[in-house]
Amino acid sequence: MIKLTYLPPFVQAVFRGMPGVWKSRHQLLLCWLIFMQAVYPGPKKLKEQARWTPTFIAEWRFRRLLKATYWSIHVLVRWLADEAIETFPAPEDGILYLIGDGSEKPKRGKKHPVAQKGRKSNRHPYFFGIRFVILMAAWDVYRIPVGFRLIRPKTHPDYQTENALFRQMVAQFVPPTWAKMVIVQGDAAYGSKANMHLVKQRDKQDCNRDWRFVFGIAITWNRADGESLKNLVNHLPKKHYTENLDTQISRRKPPKSLVDLWQKDEAGSYRRCHDGAFKNRA
Repeated sequence: MIKLTYLPPFVQAVFRGMPGVWKSRHQLLLCWLIFMQAVYPGPKKLKEQARWTPTFIAEWRFRRLLKATYWSIHVLVRWLADEAIETFPAPEDGILYLIGDGSEKPKRGKKHPVAQKGRKSNRHPYFFGIRFVILMAAWDVYRIPVGFRLIRPKTHPDYQTENALFRQMVAQFVPPTWAKMVIVQGDAAYGSKANMHLVKQRDKQDCNRDWRFVFGIAITWNRADGESLKNLVNHLPKKHYTENLDTQISRRKPPKSLVDLWQKDEAGSYRRCHDGAFKNRA
């Protein structure tokens, strides 16, 4: 890679509208840091990237920028997301999806202030690192991160649950003008009543668009009439997985008009097929 001596003008033009919260030359340093992350082919380490920048862009300046506490990374991420959403073409149906998901980043050092160790459940492997939750805005083929929050250890004084952080991001998100409907999505980890109430509240407050939600529901939930969900539907065992079968089993007999689309198995449950072709297991 060739050593760079100046920042390209188009990079300065892109970041010209950045929020004015910077001191000293930190805005220029941030532009250099983002530009080097994009063009440097090797390991994304500050020491390696500083080798290919001008002399005054040293490694310790990058670290001093990242450790500064006067500026907020969330303000910058929100500005970058808004700029990207306004740049890309809007969908024809005007539907915007907000997808919440949690992840983790392994860390080797044991003195990290927000690192934690353990397992999220008995089925997850043991890890030591940083846990975070991210909110993505999606439509057509575009996926743009619009917010993220670190999940601090439970012993930390500022600890908040994953769902509480998720609700903060959804509440602070401002949809674009072209969005006619916003659908908030998440797996069973985000299928809480508080999250559903928040989406309903935003639907009442927003007069310009509709807010809906699609969350995975735990099998331990009950319906409004008190009937358990596991009495209505059950997951299909892995030994029965095929390309033509759904991943769920209905325990109720289907209507006569749909009987040709279902097949009864050995346990007395009915499996539904996509194309109506079945294999008799009896």
